[in-house]
Amino acid sequence: MLSFSLVTQAQLHCGLVSFEPNTSESAMLTFDTPAKYQGGITINGATRLKIRVNNKNIVDPLCSWNLTMLIDNNPGAGTPISEWEKLILYGNGLGQNPLIQSLEIRIRNACSTSPNDGIYQTFTLNTDIIDIIAPLLPITPAGSCTNNVNGPGDYIGNYDEFHFDIDIRVIPKFAFNPGVFQLNLRFHLEENP
Repeated sequence: MLSFSLVTQAQLHCGLVSFEPNTSESAMLTFDTPAKYQGGITINGATRLKIRVNNKNIVDPLCSWNLTMLIDNNPGAGTPISEWEKLILYGNGLGQNPLIQSLEIRIRNACSTSPNDGIYQTFTLNTDIIDIIAPLLPITPAGSCTNNVNGPGDYIGNYDEFHFDIDIRVIPKFAFNPGVFQLNLRFHLEENP
């Protein structure tokens, strides 16, 4: 099971930096055939991020933002930092629990705003971060439909730049223990200082 959650932070230069709507989603993947184990399961549009960044009433030219994604496998509960969190184990569990790297993530939007657009990426450890729009880049204004757009705008007026589809693919192979395992993907939207 994968779940998705969103986080926003306080603003200094911008009037508002937020996800719309700010909800959590879950995806349950069931591997019950050899083809699914070997080829994996892909969910296109597993979650969609809609971004809104408004400048202040008195325009601040330093209003810009960044968007990152990270994994949470609940290491505080004893989960090794390279594995999915075990919820239920079927059988005696003599093998390896699924590794985080069996999850692949693809970020995309119509403008290829993220430099990682359309490329499947993996996490290895609980502490890994994937930059969708990296922090502290020079400001690229909305409306340019280019890499790293991080100036004010929103998914209504600049849909192709401020809307991201997140696709997931899991390829477990046959090496892992059977059971129910969980990972949380967290998206972090923040104003640049």
